[in-house]
Amino acid sequence: MKSGQKGFSGTAMRQLLRRAITCALSTVSHEDGTPYCSLANIATDGAGRPLLLISRLAWHTQNLEKDRRASVLVSELPSTGDALVGPRVTVLGRFERDPDEGLRRRYLARHPQAGLYADFADFSFWKMQPTRVHGVAGFGRIETLESEDVFVAAPDMEMMEASAIAHMNDDHLDAVQLYATRLLKAEPGDWRVVAIDPDGCDFSTGEQSLRLPFEHPVHTAEELRACFAALSQKARNVSGEPG
Repeated sequence: MKSGQKGFSGTAMRQLLRRAITCALSTVSHEDGTPYCSLANIATDGAGRPLLLISRLAWHTQNLEKDRRASVLVSELPSTGDALVGPRVTVLGRFERDPDEGLRRRYLARHPQAGLYADFADFSFWKMQPTRVHGVAGFGRIETLESEDVFVAAPDMEMMEASAIAHMNDDHLDAVQLYATRLLKAEPGDWRVVAIDPDGCDFSTGEQSLRLPFEHPVHTAEELRACFAALSQKARNVSGEPG
Protein backbone atom coordinates (compact mmCIF):
# COMPACT_ATOMS: atom_id res chain seq x y z
CA MET A 1 0.00 0.00 0.00
CA LYS A 2 1.34 3.40 -0.95
CA SER A 3 0.58 6.90 0.21
CA GLY A 4 1.97 10.35 -0.49
CA GLN A 5 2.85 12.14 -3.67
CA LYS A 6 6.62 12.14 -4.13
CA GLY A 7 7.40 8.76 -2.66
CA PHE A 8 10.22 7.03 -0.83
CA SER A 9 11.60 4.02 -2.68
CA GLY A 10 12.21 0.61 -1.15
CA THR A 11 15.87 0.90 -2.09
CA ALA A 12 16.20 4.24 -0.28
CA MET A 13 14.50 2.78 2.80
CA ARG A 14 16.84 -0.23 2.83
CA GLN A 15 19.91 1.96 2.37
CA LEU A 16 18.87 4.12 5.32
CA LEU A 17 18.64 0.97 7.43
CA ARG A 18 22.12 -0.05 6.23
CA ARG A 19 23.56 3.27 7.39
CA ALA A 20 21.93 3.18 10.81
CA ILE A 21 23.93 2.39 13.94
CA THR A 22 21.14 2.63 16.51
CA CYS A 23 17.38 2.20 16.45
CA ALA A 24 14.32 2.72 18.59
CA LEU A 25 13.04 -0.77 19.35
CA SER A 26 9.36 -1.13 20.23
CA THR A 27 8.11 -4.33 21.85
CA VAL A 28 4.98 -5.45 23.67
CA SER A 29 5.32 -5.50 27.47
CA HIS A 30 5.15 -9.05 28.79
CA GLU A 31 3.54 -7.72 31.97
CA ASP A 32 0.49 -5.85 30.71
CA GLY A 33 0.74 -5.47 26.92
CA THR A 34 1.75 -1.82 27.03
CA PRO A 35 4.00 -0.74 24.10
CA TYR A 36 7.58 -0.38 25.33
CA CYS A 37 10.25 1.55 23.41
CA SER A 38 13.99 1.25 24.01
CA LEU A 39 17.32 2.04 22.37
CA ALA A 40 19.32 -0.71 20.65
CA ASN A 41 22.25 -1.08 18.28
CA ILE A 42 21.26 -2.32 14.84
CA ALA A 43 22.89 -4.02 11.87
CA THR A 44 21.47 -5.71 8.75
CA ASP A 45 21.68 -9.11 7.11
CA GLY A 46 22.55 -9.59 3.44
CA ALA A 47 19.05 -8.61 2.33
CA GLY A 48 18.95 -5.57 4.61
CA ARG A 49 16.73 -6.97 7.38
CA PRO A 50 17.38 -5.73 10.94
CA LEU A 51 19.76 -7.61 13.25
CA LEU A 52 20.06 -7.12 17.01
CA LEU A 53 22.39 -8.38 19.74
CA ILE A 54 20.46 -8.14 23.00
CA SER A 55 20.63 -9.46 26.56
CA ARG A 56 17.86 -11.48 28.16
CA LEU A 57 18.29 -9.21 31.18
CA ALA A 58 16.84 -6.33 29.15
CA TRP A 59 13.11 -5.63 29.18
CA HIS A 60 12.89 -5.68 25.38
CA THR A 61 14.35 -9.21 25.26
CA GLN A 62 11.98 -10.43 27.96
CA ASN A 63 9.15 -8.95 25.93
CA LEU A 64 10.27 -10.67 22.73
CA GLU A 65 10.49 -14.00 24.49
CA LYS A 66 6.75 -13.74 25.17
CA ASP A 67 5.61 -11.91 22.03
CA ARG A 68 7.86 -11.76 18.95
CA ARG A 69 6.04 -8.81 17.41
CA ALA A 70 8.10 -5.61 17.29
CA SER A 71 9.08 -2.60 15.23
CA VAL A 72 12.32 -0.71 14.77
CA LEU A 73 12.68 2.95 13.84
CA VAL A 74 15.83 4.44 12.31
CA SER A 75 16.21 8.08 11.35
CA GLU A 76 18.67 10.68 10.12
CA LEU A 77 18.06 13.98 11.84
CA PRO A 78 19.02 17.26 10.17
CA SER A 79 21.76 19.20 11.91
CA THR A 80 19.48 22.23 12.28
CA GLY A 81 15.82 23.07 11.91
CA ASP A 82 12.79 20.84 12.22
CA ALA A 83 13.70 17.22 12.96
CA LEU A 84 10.61 16.07 11.08
CA VAL A 85 12.10 16.98 7.71
CA GLY A 86 14.70 14.20 8.11
CA PRO A 87 14.10 10.73 6.64
CA ARG A 88 13.04 7.86 8.88
CA VAL A 89 11.97 4.27 8.39
CA THR A 90 9.91 2.00 10.64
CA VAL A 91 10.06 -1.76 10.04
CA LEU A 92 7.26 -3.89 11.46
CA GLY A 93 7.53 -7.64 11.93
CA ARG A 94 8.63 -10.43 14.24
CA PHE A 95 12.04 -11.18 15.74
CA GLU A 96 13.52 -14.65 16.09
CA ARG A 97 16.80 -15.78 17.64
CA ASP A 98 19.33 -16.74 14.99
CA PRO A 99 22.83 -18.05 15.88
CA ASP A 100 24.06 -18.04 12.26
CA GLU A 101 27.77 -17.18 12.11
CA GLY A 102 27.27 -15.02 9.04
CA LEU A 103 24.83 -12.82 10.93
CA ARG A 104 27.24 -12.59 13.85
CA ARG A 105 30.02 -11.46 11.50
CA ARG A 106 27.82 -8.83 9.84
CA TYR A 107 26.70 -7.46 13.22
CA LEU A 108 30.25 -7.22 14.56
CA ALA A 109 31.33 -5.55 11.32
CA ARG A 110 29.03 -2.65 12.23
CA HIS A 111 29.71 -2.84 15.98
CA PRO A 112 33.25 -4.20 16.48
CA GLN A 113 33.32 -3.34 20.18
CA ALA A 114 30.33 -5.64 20.72
CA GLY A 115 32.83 -8.47 20.37
CA LEU A 116 33.69 -7.80 24.03
CA TYR A 117 30.31 -9.13 25.17
CA ALA A 118 28.82 -11.01 22.19
CA ASP A 119 29.72 -14.37 23.76
CA PHE A 120 28.29 -13.62 27.18
CA ALA A 121 25.72 -16.25 28.14
CA ASP A 122 22.85 -13.75 28.42
CA PHE A 123 23.37 -12.25 24.94
CA SER A 124 21.97 -13.62 21.69
CA PHE A 125 21.48 -12.49 18.10
CA TRP A 126 17.98 -11.81 16.82
CA LYS A 127 16.90 -11.30 13.20
CA MET A 128 13.70 -9.61 12.14
CA GLN A 129 11.26 -11.15 9.69
CA PRO A 130 9.61 -7.97 8.36
CA THR A 131 6.02 -7.70 7.23
CA ARG A 132 5.72 -4.03 6.30
CA VAL A 133 7.95 -0.97 6.08
CA HIS A 134 6.77 2.60 6.61
CA GLY A 135 9.05 5.37 5.38
CA VAL A 136 8.88 9.13 5.66
CA ALA A 137 11.39 11.11 3.61
CA GLY A 138 10.06 14.50 4.69
CA PHE A 139 6.75 16.33 4.60
CA GLY A 140 4.43 14.70 2.07
CA ARG A 141 6.95 12.02 1.10
CA ILE A 142 5.46 8.94 2.70
CA GLU A 143 5.33 5.29 1.63
CA THR A 144 4.17 2.06 3.22
CA LEU A 145 5.61 -0.95 1.40
CA GLU A 146 5.47 -4.70 1.72
CA SER A 147 8.69 -6.31 2.92
CA GLU A 148 9.52 -7.83 -0.50
CA ASP A 149 9.59 -4.32 -1.99
CA VAL A 150 12.37 -3.31 0.40
CA PHE A 151 14.37 -6.42 1.31
CA VAL A 152 15.68 -8.20 -1.78
CA ALA A 153 17.40 -11.58 -1.50
CA ALA A 154 20.97 -11.52 -2.81
CA PRO A 155 22.12 -15.17 -2.95
CA ASP A 156 24.99 -14.51 -5.38
CA MET A 157 26.40 -11.75 -3.19
CA GLU A 158 26.06 -13.86 -0.05
CA MET A 159 27.90 -16.76 -1.70
CA MET A 160 30.81 -14.63 -2.90
CA GLU A 161 31.04 -12.22 0.06
CA ALA A 162 33.71 -14.12 1.99
CA SER A 163 35.96 -14.57 -1.06
CA ALA A 164 35.46 -10.93 -2.11
CA ILE A 165 36.43 -9.73 1.38
CA ALA A 166 39.57 -11.89 1.35
CA HIS A 167 40.48 -10.72 -2.16
CA MET A 168 40.17 -7.03 -1.28
CA ASN A 169 42.18 -7.38 1.95
CA ASP A 170 44.86 -9.66 0.46
CA ASP A 171 45.32 -8.13 -2.98
CA HIS A 172 43.96 -4.58 -2.84
CA LEU A 173 44.71 -3.34 0.65
CA ASP A 174 46.13 -0.10 -0.75
CA ALA A 175 42.76 0.63 -2.36
CA VAL A 176 40.98 -0.23 0.88
CA GLN A 177 43.06 2.37 2.73
CA LEU A 178 42.19 4.95 0.08
CA TYR A 179 38.49 4.17 0.35
CA ALA A 180 38.63 4.76 4.09
CA THR A 181 40.90 7.80 4.21
CA ARG A 182 39.99 9.59 0.97
CA LEU A 183 36.37 8.72 0.32
CA LEU A 184 35.24 8.47 3.96
CA LYS A 185 37.74 10.99 5.40
CA ALA A 186 38.91 8.59 8.12
CA GLU A 187 42.22 8.83 9.91
CA PRO A 188 44.89 6.43 8.60
CA GLY A 189 44.78 3.02 10.26
CA ASP A 190 44.68 -0.69 9.66
CA TRP A 191 41.42 -0.55 7.75
CA ARG A 192 40.05 -3.85 6.45
CA VAL A 193 36.92 -4.83 4.56
CA VAL A 194 34.73 -6.82 6.96
CA ALA A 195 31.37 -7.02 5.18
CA ILE A 196 29.93 -6.55 1.70
CA ASP A 197 26.31 -6.46 0.59
CA PRO A 198 24.48 -5.18 -2.51
CA ASP A 199 24.30 -1.63 -1.11
CA GLY A 200 27.85 -1.10 0.14
CA CYS A 201 30.70 -2.40 2.26
CA ASP A 202 31.89 -2.02 5.83
CA PHE A 203 35.45 -1.31 6.98
CA SER A 204 36.89 -1.79 10.44
CA THR A 205 40.13 -1.34 12.35
CA GLY A 206 38.89 -3.68 15.07
CA GLU A 207 37.81 -0.70 17.15
CA GLN A 208 36.14 1.61 14.65
CA SER A 209 33.80 0.90 11.77
CA LEU A 210 32.84 2.81 8.62
CA ARG A 211 30.36 2.16 5.84
CA LEU A 212 30.94 3.00 2.18
CA PRO A 213 27.70 3.02 0.16
CA PHE A 214 27.70 1.95 -3.47
CA GLU A 215 26.23 4.36 -6.00
CA HIS A 216 23.89 1.64 -7.24
CA PRO A 217 23.00 -1.81 -5.82
CA VAL A 218 25.25 -4.60 -7.14
CA HIS A 219 24.42 -8.30 -7.20
CA THR A 220 26.99 -10.14 -9.32
CA ALA A 221 30.76 -10.64 -9.20
CA GLU A 222 31.18 -8.65 -12.41
CA GLU A 223 29.16 -5.74 -11.05
CA LEU A 224 31.13 -5.82 -7.80
CA ARG A 225 34.50 -5.75 -9.60
CA ALA A 226 33.36 -2.82 -11.72
CA CYS A 227 32.09 -1.01 -8.62
CA PHE A 228 35.36 -1.41 -6.71
CA ALA A 229 37.36 -0.36 -9.78
CA ALA A 230 35.30 2.82 -10.10
CA LEU A 231 35.70 3.54 -6.39
CA SER A 232 39.47 3.04 -6.65
CA GLN A 233 39.66 5.53 -9.50
CA LYS A 234 37.53 8.00 -7.59
CA ALA A 235 39.68 7.62 -4.47
CA ARG A 236 42.90 8.14 -6.42
CA ASN A 237 41.47 11.23 -8.08
CA VAL A 238 40.65 12.61 -4.64
CA SER A 239 44.16 11.87 -3.42
CA GLY A 240 45.82 13.19 -6.55
CA GLU A 241 47.39 9.86 -7.45
CA PRO A 242 47.56 8.66 -11.06
CA GLY A 243 44.87 6.17 -12.13
